[in-house]
Amino acid sequence: MADIPAIIGVVGGAAGILGGAGFIGAWRIWRQEHREERQAFLTSYEKSIATLERQVDRETDPAKKEQKRQRLEAVENKYLEQQEAYRQNRALQQSAPRGALMAERPRPPEAVASEVRELWEKARHLSPALLSAVDHFLRGNALYAARDFENALQEYNAALEVRPDDPDTLNNRGATVDSLGRYEEALADYNRALQVGPEAAHTLNNRGNTLRRLGRYEEALADYNRSLELRPDDPDTLNNRGTALSKLGKLQEALADANRSLELQPDDPDALSTRALVLAKVGQHERAFADFARALAAKPGDPNVLYDRACAFCVTGHWEQSLRDLADAVTGHPPYRAEARKDPDLEPLRNHPQWGPRFWEIAGREDKP
Repeated sequence: MADIPAIIGVVGGAAGILGGAGFIGAWRIWRQEHREERQAFLTSYEKSIATLERQVDRETDPAKKEQKRQRLEAVENKYLEQQEAYRQNRALQQSAPRGALMAERPRPPEAVASEVRELWEKARHLSPALLSAVDHFLRGNALYAARDFENALQEYNAALEVRPDDPDTLNNRGATVDSLGRYEEALADYNRALQVGPEAAHTLNNRGNTLRRLGRYEEALADYNRSLELRPDDPDTLNNRGTALSKLGKLQEALADANRSLELQPDDPDALSTRALVLAKVGQHERAFADFARALAAKPGDPNVLYDRACAFCVTGHWEQSLRDLADAVTGHPPYRAEARKDPDLEPLRNHPQWGPRFWEIAGREDKP
């Protein structure tokens, strides 16, 4: 008689993993092939169960019969587990954005994030034989949208093992490691993605964001400019370019980008925050902090807005308030520690004789230049 490992081995080999075809163009073909693979996978279990049932029925020795019955029960339980994990995986995919991701995305409601994490835990036991590169890509997207970056990274890594040069998966993995503060890794993924697809506006924007966080503002600006040539008037890229221009001291251009972003996406908290920082730099303090108040009313406690406000407090000489916002921003998003250490807007605070030591406590003295 075939033992359980042999039976499970046959089952595990019943379904292949899709590779090669692009995500968008292959979607219908993948769905059909995936249905066939799933059916083959489940049919293998059903055949194994039928085989074990016959062996139990034919066995006359009571002790051996009980052993075979236990083996049958184990396979039946595994079969039911796989069916349930498959259903949960399908539900997880339904919550996933279908395409490439931006490195800066709105934080979802906690209820949505909790639901995605719960689906992930239930789908975790699904056999790799039922997961293609597209499955891993979509699972990664769902987890990224729920800010579960570590598990999203696992999924993108699995997808790239099958399709190593897929530009959307490279972009999305880049966005994920960027969100984890691993900027050099993000840059490597964006560079690879742009070698394959150099005209990808979303990847250029994402790479610009990473370069900006590394303090490479001129290079970031070049990426934003190219992205906007390909996708004119994209509000997120306009806002990001406004931030880079602000760091370079090109304040009127930065203000124009922030205002245009807000025309296209009224009351967007990120664009309000960008404009607020620029207004603080040009001396319009009342308008600046009114914009910050609006942004925080829309996104209470948002680390991005708090970081910008910390910069605004710094350039206006409000050192204690700047440190308080910076500490809160770093608590909400630890990678801001590295960005703060090289941000030109925070230079007066870094070098302040009274408040500088507290800055380095927050940002991390170990990497002080």
